Amino acid sequence: YPRSNLVVISVPGPYAAREARKALEQGKHVFLFSDNVSLEQEVELKQMARANRLLVMGPDCGTSLIGGVGIGFANRVRRGPVGVVGASGTGIQEFTSLIHQAGSGISHAIGTGTHDLSDSAGGITTLMGLDGLENDPGTKVITVISKPAGTKTLSSLQERIRRCRKPVIGCLLGLERAMDCGPNFHQVKTIDQAVEQALTSLGGKAAIEFLRQAQSRTGLVMQEAQRWLPEQRYIRGLFAGGTFCFQAQQVVQEAGIPVYSNTPLDSRYRLENPEQSLEHSLIDLGDDHFTQGKPHPMIDAGERCRRILQEAGDPEVAVLLLDFILGEISSRDPVGDLIGAIRQSQDLAARRGGHLTIVASICGTDLDTQGLDRQKAMLLDAGIVLMPSSAKAAEYSRDLILKAGER
Repeated sequence: YPRSNLVVISVPGPYAAREARKALEQGKHVFLFSDNVSLEQEVELKQMARANRLLVMGPDCGTSLIGGVGIGFANRVRRGPVGVVGASGTGIQEFTSLIHQAGSGISHAIGTGTHDLSDSAGGITTLMGLDGLENDPGTKVITVISKPAGTKTLSSLQERIRRCRKPVIGCLLGLERAMDCGPNFHQVKTIDQAVEQALTSLGGKAAIEFLRQAQSRTGLVMQEAQRWLPEQRYIRGLFAGGTFCFQAQQVVQEAGIPVYSNTPLDSRYRLENPEQSLEHSLIDLGDDHFTQGKPHPMIDAGERCRRILQEAGDPEVAVLLLDFILGEISSRDPVGDLIGAIRQSQDLAARRGGHLTIVASICGTDLDTQGLDRQKAMLLDAGIVLMPSSAKAAEYSRDLILKAGER
């Protein structure tokens, strides 16, 4: 395809760098879905691309939206004035979906790959993405979404944002200190806060009411807590989206609640065995431990179904936190795949005389083929507490656990 300017590569890791190099040599941008590419190869590819004014999105890049065309795990959203660059695939998915739900749209969403903001990679794709979005006439506001950057790379990122002529929102999950990026910059802690700030920068304050409506549901906390047995006090989160797991840990730990994980925010709370939860646990089922030789849970729900029943079998569990991700490549029926296990888990708790509170969020839009309204209806019919974003679901779950501690 000589007229194309972008090559999508999804081959086993040992062959991925070679194929990416071929594409760059032919003057093509690269979307590198493959993982298991060494950091040395990643740096070499990105330096080669930068020298030729080309982008390497990846390796291990799950999501991008270029000129309205989704690549990888992407949701269908309208075009608009909001640009985003991020090292988080599901973070980009939720951000773009919420922007769409609020009535605005996306110019471009540039995925960078998991390791781009490490000090080894130096944020090459992130910085080039910022350059591109700043110079794009259709982009009026820019958002950066990632986990914390390496120390040197964070310094470079801050310096680049200070020079940006457009408003920039930074959502670096888990970063505790304030970024020094000048008057055009706004730092936020969660993805939905990034959405709110982006829309506010565009003058669209009224469009974010659907997120604020979640606050009216706080009265349900006492109702739910009254249905638990005295021994029920723990939260278990089972995530398909790694970013949602990381963000939920941040939300819960900010309330002083220690939480274990296979991908911990605090290394002191790393689970020795990812197959076995401990006290409050939030599990990323898309982590390599669970996906080696198996499909990702966004595609195949088998492992998550098994784990839902395992957690429901623990009489001390009060809250089950779940995410559902629509869009291209994802399962055709994410909620339908799990609804049987969900109902069985509710029955397990009921037979003990207790109640399992299930809290969920759906990442998607009305344009996604899975049918957002149909997915919502299945959850609501099952008595699940449905929140408008992953952060709101985590906040509600945190409030439930705090209420359990007051009994």
